[in-house]
Amino acid sequence: MIIGIEKERPIIIVGKEGTDKKKQALALFDDPIVKYANEYDVVDNYSIPLDRGIVILEANFKPNTDLIVDTLLKYRGKVVLTSANQKDVPKKIFSLCKLKRAGKSKLQTRIKMIAPNSDEPEDYFKNVFEITHDFLKNQDREDVALKLKLNKPPDVQILSWLVANVHPNKLAYIDAKVKRRWSQDYFYELLAYSHNGKLARSATIPSKRAYDKDAQICRKVGLKSHEKYILEQLKQDPEFVKYMKGKLNNVQKRRAKIPDKVSKIKKKDKQIGLDNWM
Repeated sequence: MIIGIEKERPIIIVGKEGTDKKKQALALFDDPIVKYANEYDVVDNYSIPLDRGIVILEANFKPNTDLIVDTLLKYRGKVVLTSANQKDVPKKIFSLCKLKRAGKSKLQTRIKMIAPNSDEPEDYFKNVFEITHDFLKNQDREDVALKLKLNKPPDVQILSWLVANVHPNKLAYIDAKVKRRWSQDYFYELLAYSHNGKLARSATIPSKRAYDKDAQICRKVGLKSHEKYILEQLKQDPEFVKYMKGKLNNVQKRRAKIPDKVSKIKKKDKQIGLDNWM
């Protein structure tokens, strides 16, 4: 290892055909060494000039993993890889790289079309955890709406993640009257403005196992899998509680906090004293 030279983390550009991955990779260099991953044969990494750089194409197709990993660890210049997808890149290679999505310029164009006055963000690709956290904590609701529109989280999934953190009444109308009845963008806009972004506590993340059990209960009583918040309201109706008892087993009743048997209040026996006998 050469001391005193800070190594730049390798980049892997991932994108489908037609996203100009190779063009984007080559644009980062003047005259790089270009190799296909399945033909990669660089052994002496220290002999390559640091200002030249290396481009490794199609890391998802039968890559020469050991030699590529050796280069990623030892070569001190810039290394850029390309791949048609993420899942077929060996973990040994992918874990050493910084991910960049091909077609980012198209995304930025769409951002400008939706919000022409917005600053271009560093990274607008979000997973459901990041979207949920941003939804609950970000007070710029226009920004929240923009991220929802760009990432397009599935409606059932995002509602199920939010219901544990936002009052059910804020989501009930959107779920019942807007979801899949109006346009997707309108759904995301109403959802964004249903909350003010001022959640003080930590966000509650749904447990998959717990969610599955609740979903089963909902389906058994005629609701949709994600409508637990409606179930809580319906439980205020004694007739619906009676209906639930006929549909659920004892384990499900306990989970739904429905008593299996109504405890009868015993009348207090009237004590008979000596005066009564007399």
